Amino acid sequence: MQLWYQEETGNGFTGIMGRIPFFGAMACALAIVAGSATAAEVELLDLPGEIDIVSIKGEITEGDSDRFYDLVKERDRITVILQSPGGLVKEALQIGAEIRIKNFATMVASDGECFSACGLIWVSGARRYMSPDSKIGFHAAYREENGEYKESGVANAEIGSFLTHLGLRIEAIRYFTVAGPDEFLLLTPERARTLGIDVYEQIGTEVTTPEQAPTVDVYADRFVSYGILRSRCAGYLQMDADVVERAHMDAIKTGQAIAGNDAWVNIWTAMLEEAKAKINTKGPLLMCIKTEAHLRSQGQPTGVHGPSYACSKATTPSELAMCDDESIWAKDRAMNSIYFWIRDNVEPELRKRILGVQRIWLADRNDCGANKECLNSVYDQRLQELKTIVIQ
Repeated sequence: MQLWYQEETGNGFTGIMGRIPFFGAMACALAIVAGSATAAEVELLDLPGEIDIVSIKGEITEGDSDRFYDLVKERDRITVILQSPGGLVKEALQIGAEIRIKNFATMVASDGECFSACGLIWVSGARRYMSPDSKIGFHAAYREENGEYKESGVANAEIGSFLTHLGLRIEAIRYFTVAGPDEFLLLTPERARTLGIDVYEQIGTEVTTPEQAPTVDVYADRFVSYGILRSRCAGYLQMDADVVERAHMDAIKTGQAIAGNDAWVNIWTAMLEEAKAKINTKGPLLMCIKTEAHLRSQGQPTGVHGPSYACSKATTPSELAMCDDESIWAKDRAMNSIYFWIRDNVEPELRKRILGVQRIWLADRNDCGANKECLNSVYDQRLQELKTIVIQ
């Protein structure tokens, strides 16, 4: 099947897109040569279950986004099943925007086909379902001019803007827009993870979630985070260095296996530059606290196994509560490290004043009793005051 794009102009998007401020006034259309376009079938399937199923089947044409909006506007939990050769990109972007705003899921079933503009709808899903044999294909936006196919820079810019707002990185955007007008780049679950696109991979009744099979971006983020712990945080947190080293190496090996060495380096290098900028802004102390919390929130080991004291010897309500709250362990370790650093590195008169303030703070902490919210608050406030102290 030979496909082509025709560029359209106008003063702005109507329907759903009229409510989305970041799109411009240009779009492009995909059509089948020598064929007339009929509207896609946009329908709510009458199936049992708590989640509604909406099917979009056929070529996406003018007005389909309005039909979709009218169908879903009173509904909150929807999975959109797609089977389409493509169609009007402006309509697809409007449907995709509504899907993302409403947090809907999208699906291309096993052996299903979803090409071009349809793929833009699928990738808009807050949860994207596909099978290894789902056919999801992408190519650049083109228009016909004097019998020739020419790439539409304006239309591709619109697509790029949309994908950027979905949070996709540049490699994914390029993948979606690099193929010629009569060819497609097909997306597999493995390729999606390499491009940083979360997918729920469905084989029969079995579903592999993004948590079970993360994208390469997740491993790059872990690699950079563990690098920060290793290089900047040992003095504050006194972590188990072996635990951090093993996790760091695991992130490297898995990331390289998913993306290949060159792509892997490009991904984590960009993340590292962002992390360096944050360290310069926040300071290493607060960045270390945040990094440890970030890894822990993902269920990853951080080498921080408890507060600064032995919980077997805890006696006060505050100490006992802190032993039960992992979110405060790194904060307490950092505070303990800072206390000893001040004691050993600050001249006597200044040290006396600082430690006097520290004793007042300790009394405030103990006044929290077993209130974990209060404990976290007093630690956060004091660490903010001490953020300029650098411990190597």
